[in-house]
Amino acid sequence: MGNIISTELLKIKRYSVVKAGLVMMSLSVLMSCFYSTASTNKVWDFQDFIQQVIISNCTLFFPIIITLVAVYIISRETTDDTLKSILTVPISYKKLLIAKFWLLLFLTIVFSIFNALLSICFNAFLGFSGMDIHMMLMSAAQIIVSDILVYISVLPIIIVCAFAEGKSLLGVAVAFIYGYFATMEGSMLNWFPIKAAMILVDPKCGSEYGMSYKIPPAAMSIIGVLVVSILLFQMLNRTKKNVYMKSKRKVKVKQTRRKGW
Repeated sequence: MGNIISTELLKIKRYSVVKAGLVMMSLSVLMSCFYSTASTNKVWDFQDFIQQVIISNCTLFFPIIITLVAVYIISRETTDDTLKSILTVPISYKKLLIAKFWLLLFLTIVFSIFNALLSICFNAFLGFSGMDIHMMLMSAAQIIVSDILVYISVLPIIIVCAFAEGKSLLGVAVAFIYGYFATMEGSMLNWFPIKAAMILVDPKCGSEYGMSYKIPPAAMSIIGVLVVSILLFQMLNRTKKNVYMKSKRKVKVKQTRRKGW
């Protein structure tokens, strides 16, 4: 598995979608910048700015970014016609996908670090108070953890896209709607995975709307999504394997030579 992951890491430099992901992460910071400067009724500080960056990441940008990157990376094996060569090594499709999921986790951390550094630079430009070494490290950790939790939240969508050929763009659209629902407020949203990601990293989540969310339901929601993702992956992989074995038997039957003349 380690060799497969290393190989996937080496492929990153060929993926233009990674650069697109970095650009989209910068758009999240820009949007937060415009939002903070447009608000005249509130005195912003560094913590408020980072909170807005996390909201933009979780609800509007990162669900789309990580799903789009996942769809691209997984579909490249089919579009580049390299899957049949990889499977003869032999490497099972299951192991290949697991390696790609680890790669996506690595990219999530890379995107998050880039996003955090850009947020710090923009805050220095805007001049919001309260930025010191401790707050910078805490904010970077919040951004990284929130994006990892969002990645876990959209993992079922990514898994379905990995096994449903030709429906990748539909998965990106679903991820956008999925993330947009987290912009709403309500007690039931305490169990909504992407909202849960925001609740777990931001204790003030929803306070400006008079909401008080609880951490235990949010944590249970994320754990539940992770368990569902594992079960869904096992089920779809077993189904794909059975379909492949049936098609292989049919090919063998057709290739069997008839006796006699």
